[in-house]
Amino acid sequence: MHITRIQNEFTDALVTFSSLIQHHDKSYIEPIEVEIRDPYAYCFHVDEETDSMPQFHGIKRFIEIRKYPESATTGQKRELRILANHFFLNGKVLYRRTMDFGLSRCVDIAEATRL
Repeated sequence: MHITRIQNEFTDALVTFSSLIQHHDKSYIEPIEVEIRDPYAYCFHVDEETDSMPQFHGIKRFIEIRKYPESATTGQKRELRILANHFFLNGKVLYRRTMDFGLSRCVDIAEATRL
């Protein structure tokens, strides 16, 4: 199985790191210590909903109908457009794109406690 360099972040980091190291003896290889840690299996972060609407409700509404809230200022409209670029709507389910090209599902407080 072949894994492309873009998908193999560890190898890419080692190649970048090794290109920075120069030794006067070309046949010498500097040892590199590598520590592997287990990543978290899930992320569970819940903020209390102040107005019975989930925090992502405004973003979801903007993605669905492409309308800004009536009281939004120019700066808030710009911020909403920028934030919306990090989200993906699949049917009625909203996902947030992560840095590693994964998707995190956005859930309200009731669904979070059920999960």
